[in-house]
Amino acid sequence: MTVWLLSVLGTGIVGALITHLTNKLRMHALIRTASIYAFILSIVLPLPVIVSGGIDMDSCRPSGFETEYDKGIADVTDAAYFSLVAEALDQELSKAGYDSQSTVVGSIFGEKATVEKVDIKIKGEFSDSSVIILRIKELAAEYLETDKAVIDVYVE
Repeated sequence: MTVWLLSVLGTGIVGALITHLTNKLRMHALIRTASIYAFILSIVLPLPVIVSGGIDMDSCRPSGFETEYDKGIADVTDAAYFSLVAEALDQELSKAGYDSQSTVVGSIFGEKATVEKVDIKIKGEFSDSSVIILRIKELAAEYLETDKAVIDVYVE
C-alpha cells in the first residue's frame, strides 16, 4: 500500500512539475492531458488488487509501531461487563421469586466471554436450603450458559 501511495504522489508531483515547466510551449495542453492521464492511471490500476483484499494494509504502518495490549483497560472493561451480567442474573432470579445479590468474575477474549466464578447470596428463610441452592445453581447455570461447578450459592 505504501508503494501505491508513493507512486500516486510521485506521479502527481512529476506531472505538476512538467506541466509547469512547459506552460509556454505549444504542446502544453497535450503534456498537461498526458500528465493527468498518468496520474489517474496510477490511482486506478491498483484498485482491483486493493478492493479484492490482496494488499497488506499494515504496510502503511510506520516501522517500529507495535500494537500494545493494555491489560488495565481490559480488566476494567471485563469487570464492567461482568458487573452488568451480575445485575441481569439478579433480575432473572428475581423473576423466579428470589432476592439475590450476585458477583460474576470472568474473562473476555475476542467475542467470547468465559464465566470463571459466580457467587450468589440469597436473602430469606427457607425450610430446605439445599433444594433452594440446587435450584438457584440450575437457574444461574442455564442463564449464564456455564457449568454449575463455578457457581457458589450462599443463603443469608
